Amino acid sequence: MYAELQVLSPLVSTREFYFLRYCQQHGPGTWAVMDVSVDCSKESQFTSPLRCRKLPSGVWIQDMPNGYSK
Repeated sequence: MYAELQVLSPLVSTREFYFLRYCQQHGPGTWAVMDVSVDCSKESQFTSPLRCRKLPSGVWIQDMPNGYSK
């Protein structure tokens, strides 16, 4: 996936990064979703200052009986 991060400040330029998203069901109504950055550019990190990496992140989602999720 591709994403751009924009901060509402003239001092910070737009950042762009690529990441993989992995989803796995762990049981009925329970899911794990994880994001990990990947380097898809053929350029060096020193020649492309606007490219960045995001830290690995994830979330655990559980269906609730009332139709919402937790």
